[in-house]
Amino acid sequence: MKKQIINALAFAVILGGGSACDTSWGKEQTPEAVKEKLTELFPAVENAEWDDEQGNYEAEFEISGRERTAVFTAGGELIMLTEEIEEQYLPEQVLHVLQEQYASHKIEEAHRIQQNGESSYSIELEKDDDEFILNFSESGKLLGQQQEAAVANTASDRTILVNSISRQSIDKEATETQWELPTELREVSSIAMLQGEIIACVQDEEGAVYLYNLKTKAVDRKIEFAGPGDYEGISVVGNTAYVLRSDGAIYEIANFKSDSRKVTLHKSNLADTQDTEGLAYDKANNRLLIACKGFDKSLGDNKAIYAFSLADKKMTAQPVVKISLAQEQLTAKSKKGNKYAFLQPSSIEKHPVTGEIYLLDAENHLILIINEQGQVHKLANLDKKQLPQPEGLTFSNKGEMYIASEGSKKGKGVIIKYPEGL
Repeated sequence: MKKQIINALAFAVILGGGSACDTSWGKEQTPEAVKEKLTELFPAVENAEWDDEQGNYEAEFEISGRERTAVFTAGGELIMLTEEIEEQYLPEQVLHVLQEQYASHKIEEAHRIQQNGESSYSIELEKDDDEFILNFSESGKLLGQQQEAAVANTASDRTILVNSISRQSIDKEATETQWELPTELREVSSIAMLQGEIIACVQDEEGAVYLYNLKTKAVDRKIEFAGPGDYEGISVVGNTAYVLRSDGAIYEIANFKSDSRKVTLHKSNLADTQDTEGLAYDKANNRLLIACKGFDKSLGDNKAIYAFSLADKKMTAQPVVKISLAQEQLTAKSKKGNKYAFLQPSSIEKHPVTGEIYLLDAENHLILIINEQGQVHKLANLDKKQLPQPEGLTFSNKGEMYIASEGSKKGKGVIIKYPEGL
């Protein structure tokens, strides 16, 4: 049932229990307030498909290859956001129910629905000729089951929403401490070390900074700064937090711990294909460094690092560092056929003692050091079982290294401490 599920339970709340209308609308028929809100939340989206849903407006689009659907009121208020997700990103409680009660069924699709400040999940299961949908709350409570035909009828088939340095490996025994993260940080995407053994965290979908206490192993506070989005990087400079969105836009959150914090959005000037994921404070140059997981064909066989000046709050039009993808260290053992896949940075950081630039690569399970000319000096493999999807990197003032990973199918997100870097 590819692209044919809207969670009927969530949809009924939005539309007052009626069935969805299947009228297709062009962008020109969509109210300006609605189009402006979509652009504000997802500025990288250019070709959304619009539909009228009984007075509300539904936009279908993709970000980083993932299908999404957003439903707005005529006044531009976002009332529901759905995203197709991989099985591994389902809450642990939901996975437990599936494994205990539906182990013989195949998961065809899974969707997360964000509505009224809460998340729910819709999962399509299949076994032989039997297909049905299970709806779960975020806590793992089964809300209901629907046969495929019933879902189609209820939702009218609408979409649910370095130089000769060889590779080495970081020894698992080198880890000093490990923390399991709570459910809300299962999809942790970036971390930044603060004073008092507090780590600031952001996760993929929510416009909030979580302050995780390493001593108590719990979240001390959640600081909201924006609505749903694709948030990939965080850096803290004094009392100001900077959060990177995947399109390169940066949220500046002045006095971020204060109730009177001020949020400023700095728009991106990068190509949509750049897919930014890493943000680091470069104290020596009074700037932020922005690492791109994606690519820009105009740069040839290079990946780029850009800078955002903290003096004039402007992003450089040209890269400050170019990393050649032809370097032997990147190509020697890569199994990727696409040259742009040889290196896909998920995080960037400057070592507080040595000043070296560190890059984390979740797709290739690598951590590496480069110089300001983009040459790879050191490179190491990361253990996939220990760090299934390493997304965040930060250092203490002493140079102790912390790596955060999203959770695996059965596990939670984690932060692992290493006594030193490479």
